Amino acid sequence: MTGTELVHVPYKGSVPALTDVMAGVISLMFVDLAPSLNLIRAGRVRALGVSSKTRVAELPDVPPIADDVPGFEAVAWQMLVAPAGTPKPVVEKLHEALKQFEADPETQRKIKQLGMIPIATPPVAAMQTYIKSEIARWGRVVVKSGARAD
Repeated sequence: MTGTELVHVPYKGSVPALTDVMAGVISLMFVDLAPSLNLIRAGRVRALGVSSKTRVAELPDVPPIADDVPGFEAVAWQMLVAPAGTPKPVVEKLHEALKQFEADPETQRKIKQLGMIPIATPPVAAMQTYIKSEIARWGRVVVKSGARAD
């Protein structure tokens, strides 16, 4: 979105990449908060911005990148999925169980403690629409990046 050119350096996980950021081997990285939160708090790495549109409760002084790059958002999300042929009543039962789990105050506390932003689980159809929109959005990013599967 800014025209900045970065070099992708593949790592086998966030921890080895964070180790190289701390050692100065690589200059920066995008990383989930869970593996980096304690390092940020200890001053071992510095958070430049969060990739959500809003601030994160565990890092209230770190601004969203969207403050400087309007429209920027790159958030990790988790979703419970089942095989395509799963009967609708089973899907609905799983969906209701997930909603009950996420509504639990202890679950909410742990989600926030990990630096994540809890959201209410939308209806199944809305989640399916969201997945399609994410595939399209990130597909455009991959094409624009020039990435190839050589």
